[in-house]
Amino acid sequence: MPDLAYQIERLHIRRGNDSLLDCRQLHIPAHRVTAVTAAHAPEHSLLLQALAGAHGPQQGSLFGQPLPQAGDHDVRLAGLAPAATNPRRRLRDYVLQGRLPASRWLSRPSALDRDAVTLALRLVTLETQAGQRLASLSASEQQLARIARSLAQPAPVLLLDQWAAHLCAQQQALLMQRLARLAPTGRTIVCTLPAHSPAASHAQWLVLLAGGRLLAQGSPAQLQPAANGLQPHHSSPAAPLLPRLAA
Repeated sequence: MPDLAYQIERLHIRRGNDSLLDCRQLHIPAHRVTAVTAAHAPEHSLLLQALAGAHGPQQGSLFGQPLPQAGDHDVRLAGLAPAATNPRRRLRDYVLQGRLPASRWLSRPSALDRDAVTLALRLVTLETQAGQRLASLSASEQQLARIARSLAQPAPVLLLDQWAAHLCAQQQALLMQRLARLAPTGRTIVCTLPAHSPAASHAQWLVLLAGGRLLAQGSPAQLQPAANGLQPHHSSPAAPLLPRLAA
């Protein structure tokens, strides 16, 4: 077992009398890419929300410290960046905003900030489009821009929910490969993936959910039979998507 980022004794989400998600002894390794898949999509989003503290106190720890709490800003965490609201903004400036929170909006970006933006754009293969306006980008490129802005943030834990929207299977696989190379440098990345996504084979750890419970966890090689047997099922309506965790 590698070093752990999240060590969850129990994670339980309820809505009224209904249990939406109930996971025990959930482990998410540090400095790895963990992919969360589920037979019913809302379950994996619920899990990331809970890891962010959006569903109240849970039993466990993050890097040996208390788990995030709802409403508290936690510098350890970053979520998938919000979609751009100004289509005339240039891609580089949109990604840079992830490095400069509102409290620093008048500050000049440092060389470290600019280098982080360049690296993030390179990771998502948008480096050559850095000077283009967001309105000129395709839907898949705008989604990659959101991922780049998340990657540019200095938070050691990235929770990327629904990040694969608008990306083809080839783009998903390529990005997962690159994230897997990035993670050992000090980034713990937890992302959702559709069930049976080929990109899951490029993750370094898998968490499989079914029926609102933890079905299995481990390396892709260990869990291939379980992943193949994951079948869709009916579940409760989806909760709101993972909220924005960092500017």
